[in-house]
This record gives sequence, structure tokens and C-alpha cells, in this order.
Amino acid sequence: MIVLPLICATLLMSDGDSGRCITADGEQHRIRLQGIDAGEVSPFTRCRQQPGIWACSDVARRWAPAARERARALAADGASCTEVDRDRYGRIVAVCTVGGRDMGETLVREGLAISDPIHRNTYGDEQRDAQRASRGVWR
Repeated sequence: MIVLPLICATLLMSDGDSGRCITADGEQHRIRLQGIDAGEVSPFTRCRQQPGIWACSDVARRWAPAARERARALAADGASCTEVDRDRYGRIVAVCTVGGRDMGETLVREGLAISDPIHRNTYGDEQRDAQRASRGVWR
């Protein structure tokens, strides 16, 4: 199978780990960044369904606005996203890069998201760096 990147002329992030990709021709795709979990931002729908998950913890929710704003800043000029899976909500699970930088890796390294253990702990090294440096959620 050939995997082509999805070029998002606009990547509108609704929180630190998900958003909507709008291509140059106006197609829209719901995106979830692969391998990370960021705090839930209001209206906390996911937290009503799964209140015990990390993204709904007090610390995650406290840092959620900062994660969303950082993700929005990273994606301000669009992104290139490579699909790796689909989630149970039908969203494209993707690795998205901006200027050659992996958005998920950046958010974890800055302590604004965690490396999601459900997805093979992709960014474990970056999370340990953030923990050692007491960045973001690890303060």
C-alpha cells in the first residue's frame, strides 16, 4: 500500500491532539495525532464517557489550553500528515509535521502532552526528557 501525505493547507487544532485538516481543494478530514494524549478542553465530552483517563485528570485539564494553543501555533501555516490508522471515531490517526518537525514529538518534549502508552509509547524518550526538566504537566 502506498501512503501519501495529506497536505493540510489549514490544520485547525481543537485541542492538543486533534483537529481538522482542510486541504487546498477544500476537503476536510478529522485528524488525531498519533502516539500522544493531551488534556481535554471544554466541553469535556470524552471525560463524561471515560472519566478515569489521563486526559481528564486535573493536571491534564489544567494544561489543556496551553497544549491547544501550542498545537495551533505549530500548525498555523498548515501541516503534512501521514495516516497511520483510523480510530474508533473514524478520525485519521496521523503523524503530522510542520517544517520537518513532528508535532506530537514537540508537544510531548515540551510537557504539553504525554506519550500515549496505548500507542506503543512512541515518544517515551521525549516524555522522560520533559519529566527530568519538569516541563509542562511534569512541573
